[in-house]
Amino acid sequence: MKTTKNTILITGGGTGMGLEAAKQFSQAGNKVIMIARNEKRLKEEAAKLPNAIAIACDLSDEQSVRSLVSTLKSEYPDLNMIFLNAGIATNYSLLDGSNAYEISKQEMLTNYNSAVLLTHELAPLLAVHPESAMIITTSAVAFVPDLMHPTYSATKAALHSYILGLRLVLERNSSSIKLFELMAPLVDTPFSKAVKADYKMPASTIIDALMAGLKKDEYELHAGLTKEVFEKSQKSTQDALKFLNSVTG
Repeated sequence: MKTTKNTILITGGGTGMGLEAAKQFSQAGNKVIMIARNEKRLKEEAAKLPNAIAIACDLSDEQSVRSLVSTLKSEYPDLNMIFLNAGIATNYSLLDGSNAYEISKQEMLTNYNSAVLLTHELAPLLAVHPESAMIITTSAVAFVPDLMHPTYSATKAALHSYILGLRLVLERNSSSIKLFELMAPLVDTPFSKAVKADYKMPASTIIDALMAGLKKDEYELHAGLTKEVFEKSQKSTQDALKFLNSVTG
């Protein structure tokens, strides 16, 4: 997949990996459409980058997402890449008295349902271009759950399964759309600020790996701790589960 002269949508573009991706794609000569809930911060960050556009959107709200889709279809017909990177996670334990049901609803809406809606609605727009791509961020917790973030882990497992199915459908339809899964480890961003760990990786390192993987058409990208968890899960799910949770605490 070419990494220059694209028009790319990046969700979660105001901070962390999304912002780092916006910077690197912008510097590589792409038009970048940055999406996040915090409109003020998003516009401030977009203003620092050449050829960047800021559009506020709450991915947990269906009407907000559909409004975004309408804007993209009418104003950005050159869109040929999307990077669905936004996500929320709540730190709690199952059966500890937390309202797991309400927490899981918000996480599923933001992390999973929005990705289903955006991929289905934007696939026809992307498919008219001879070279196009979808990139979706998951995690090592797609293989085995992190017990500190139990329902967040479930959303990533759901996304991983969805990605596998969608990729096969795209292949069977001979679509021009390539589907990449960025399986990120814990990244040193505002998202993980509350987690004290020495295994966090810089956002720049992960996006460097993404850019390299795109050029080589590596459709499933394992970075850092994710690679270790994946390799262990191929031999024993229980060993991988114990390993991940021994590391994350």
